[in-house]
Amino acid sequence: MELTEKKLEKISGAILSSFINLHLLEDAEKIGLFRQRVRNNIRRTISDLKEIEINYYNKIEEVDEKELGDKLTANKLIFLDWVLNKFDFNDFCKIQEVCLAYEADKERVTQVTDEVLINNGAK
Repeated sequence: MELTEKKLEKISGAILSSFINLHLLEDAEKIGLFRQRVRNNIRRTISDLKEIEINYYNKIEEVDEKELGDKLTANKLIFLDWVLNKFDFNDFCKIQEVCLAYEADKERVTQVTDEVLINNGAK
């Protein structure tokens, strides 16, 4: 199968969304949130999400000659892992709001983030 840049983006998006879902479902499963029938379905879902993350990530590596999808996905996985482990779900949602604000007014949000980072020791 020949993968275009657009197809690589779609596969990478599927991998990244699986990674997020896997993280959140594993956390929910650990606290005993689900009952028997749902718990069994969640376990199958978790297994499927792990398969998507691992197998399709490997498929990108196999067919992606320029390693574009591999590099983009790896960088995003590292970032998502940091976000998901650093912040709780409410903060994760707030970060999404910050991204929407950035899209609406890049200049203003950049000014605010630059100021916050400089005030906290960024160079």
